[in-house]
Parts: sequence; C-alpha cells; structure tokens
Amino acid sequence: MVISSARLMRRASNEGYAIPAFNIDNLESAMAVSEIMHEMRLPVIVQMIPRTLNYGGVAIYPAMMRELMADCPVDYALHLDHGNSLALAQRCIASGFSSVMYDGSAMSFEDNVKYTKEVTDFALPMDVSVEGELGTIGGKEEGDTDLEASYTSVSEAEEFVRRTNVSTLAIGVGTAHGIYKGEPKINVQRIKEIHEAVDTPLVLHGASGLSDEVLRDCIAAGISKINFATELRQAYTNGIKAEFAKDPEVFDPKIYMRGAVDNIKDVLRAKINICYGL
Repeated sequence: MVISSARLMRRASNEGYAIPAFNIDNLESAMAVSEIMHEMRLPVIVQMIPRTLNYGGVAIYPAMMRELMADCPVDYALHLDHGNSLALAQRCIASGFSSVMYDGSAMSFEDNVKYTKEVTDFALPMDVSVEGELGTIGGKEEGDTDLEASYTSVSEAEEFVRRTNVSTLAIGVGTAHGIYKGEPKINVQRIKEIHEAVDTPLVLHGASGLSDEVLRDCIAAGISKINFATELRQAYTNGIKAEFAKDPEVFDPKIYMRGAVDNIKDVLRAKINICYGL
C-alpha cells in the first residue's frame, strides 16, 4: 500500500530505526526495489529526482511501482526527491506520489520558507507529506562532490518547521551528494540537537559512501530517513559490466540487465539491514 513517507518515518522514529529511501531511475531499478520488498517484507521509500522524471515521464514511475507491488502487502512511499517547483509537486501528486520534497536550500531563508509553505499548503490537505531542506547538502546527485556543505542551525530548524509546517526535514550535517572525494565529517551532535529541538522527523541526504558505523550513529542521534542513490547507480552499471565480462557477445538486454537488478538488490539488502538494525 502506498502511504506518505511521514507516516513511515514517524513509525521509525518511535521504534528507533530509519526508513531507507532508494532512488530509482528505470524499470530495472524499480524491479530491484520491488523484489527486495517482496523478499524482506519491510517498508521503504521509493523516490525520483526531477531529472529522472524528465527522462522517463512523471506518470511512468508510480505506474511501474503499482504493477510491480500489486501482489505485495508491504507499505511503501512514492516520493519526489529534490523537487524544485510547486507545479512539479502538483504533477507528481496527480500521478500518485504520496510524498514530495521542495528543496529551497539554495535560496535565502525567507524565500525557502515562502516557497516551501506553498507546497505544504497544497499537499498536506491531500494527505501527501512534504519534505523541506535547510542548510546545504553539498555536491550533486550525479557526480563527485567536494564536501562543501553548511550545517543546519538549531534555531533556524525550529523556525523553519514552525513557519512551513513541513512533515519532514532534511538537514545539513556534513553529508554531500555524489561520490565523496575525501573523508566526510558528519556532525552527529548537530543531529541530536535538532532532533531534541523539533518534533519533525529528520532526513539524511548523501548517505552513499558513508560507513555502516556512521549510518548507525546518525540513526541513534535521531535520523528517521536515509537517502541512497549513487551506490545504486554504481551497482547497476557494475552489474552490466560484469555480465559483458562474462559474455562479451551477449546482446539481449533481458540477460545482461538481470545482472544489474541482482547487483542493485545486494546493495539494497545491505542498506535495509543497517537502517532497520538487523
């Protein structure tokens, strides 16, 4: 059943684990996530960035997940990751997304509040949760990162949550998107401070490449959702490369794409085990 990410995250927060959020790009990555949910019977958040939606079409991804999950009773959320406009949020909600993000972190604080609130005013009455972002999470979804990031302040987090009514909040604590060039320094103490100051479930972006120990520390400090994207794309590509290494003459995508699906599933399984403390 498709439910809001906020409902999943509040359950996780109350029980001391985090919901893993997996970015999908195509049918194969959607298949991998669906097969893992069938296998492990644990909820996850399935999410897409705007570039992915431009690639495949806003309505395609929820349709794929509905078909793939038709016989599976596990709850999951369909989430717009790093949404950049109210119009895109509205299109996603109309297509069946149960959760949307508005990322105004590059704006001034006041503009971030203003435009995020436009999304919450529209989405919350429809039982669609809204994730906001405060502070800078470095890098980008596809590519290297130089670890440039700014920490979210506790006082601004309190004010932002109060004024926008966001369901969940992504915070900047030293993580970055993409492939880390250096050793990330995660401010676990800041997570604790924000968690104690606000009742809103907290999100960690840029988790690909972080050690299992750091991820567990972040969950213990108060993180309720952890995003994984880069490692899944790497697994997809490496799975295809491995299939061609075994048989350079293979030409049927149904053969070599299976290697990609299975490789993604190995990463998904490991991340679910960490997030759920298994």
